[in-house]
Amino acid sequence: MDPVTANESDAPRWRRRWPRYSLAVALSAWAAATACLSVQTSERPEPSFPHRVHVVDNDLECTFCHGGVYAADAPGLPPPELCAPCHDKIDPDKPADRRVTAFFDAGSRYVRVADSGRPADVRFSHRGHVADQRLDCVRCHAGIADQTAVPLAPLVQKATCMDCHAENGRSNACGECHDAIDERWQPPSHARDWLRGHGTTVRFGSALSADRCELCHEQTAGCTDCHARMAPRNHNQTFRLRTHGLLASADRSRCLTCHHTDSCAQCHQSTRPQSHRGGFGGAQQRHCVSCHLPVEQSSCTLCHQAGAPAHELATPLPANHLPSMNCRLCHGNGQPLPHPDGGHVCTACHK
Repeated sequence: MDPVTANESDAPRWRRRWPRYSLAVALSAWAAATACLSVQTSERPEPSFPHRVHVVDNDLECTFCHGGVYAADAPGLPPPELCAPCHDKIDPDKPADRRVTAFFDAGSRYVRVADSGRPADVRFSHRGHVADQRLDCVRCHAGIADQTAVPLAPLVQKATCMDCHAENGRSNACGECHDAIDERWQPPSHARDWLRGHGTTVRFGSALSADRCELCHEQTAGCTDCHARMAPRNHNQTFRLRTHGLLASADRSRCLTCHHTDSCAQCHQSTRPQSHRGGFGGAQQRHCVSCHLPVEQSSCTLCHQAGAPAHELATPLPANHLPSMNCRLCHGNGQPLPHPDGGHVCTACHK
């Protein structure tokens, strides 16, 4: 008997039928998914209000529709009766989903309302800003008059509020607008090893409120005061002796958060860099190989503020030599050089 056939016949019935069951399950799942998709795509999309048609084309004031801004904390939305005088004349020839009635449900409520993006604990009053402070609507809702659809993003950004408060001498303390947030409140991110990971968030420059240190901390003093007592975790012995120079050359501004501009020179006056070993200077002059010309553009000037006087003392060109000559046809090709050849233009030093 064929061993394959024997194994198949001896196997349990459910296992022999498993491929059929798998196919049936897969087909059922596909049918359910396509049914859901067909239901979702067949639904009539909700209409979106075009501010431009009303505010720009027909020159309507914002308060014509949002009259509640003078007496209530919320702006309010217009009832169907306010739209009817105009739309009863212009809607009959439009399809049903383009008529004004499509914007309201059976209870005369708007079917689509823009998300304010305002947290639940924020206290905000339209009446206080429009009626009391006499602010124009576009002061907060810039560009909304030209929009042809109800925006899905928050209508007002937090930075807009804070900038306006600062310009008008109003406090930006958290407790002025928030019920649940004050100077003692900490974002959720501060509970997950924040001491180790906050540096990455700071350098990323996120605009999220939870990632903006300056909302709670004084950046001019907070970072410096803390790091003066507690060095970053990467400031170990290897960092001090070898790797800090590489990171500083890539982004020196990070060092200046804690260190003064002259701290590098003060340290290296007593501690020579690791590269300054084994013939870096002196008779061998190995530093020429890594030099960048002109010298003013190199990292040498970080410590050698006066430049490199020895370069000015380089042997001048003989009288019978021209700057256009190829020095390497002779020097280094039979004629010894007093220093390594870094591939630079010889006349940068030998003039």
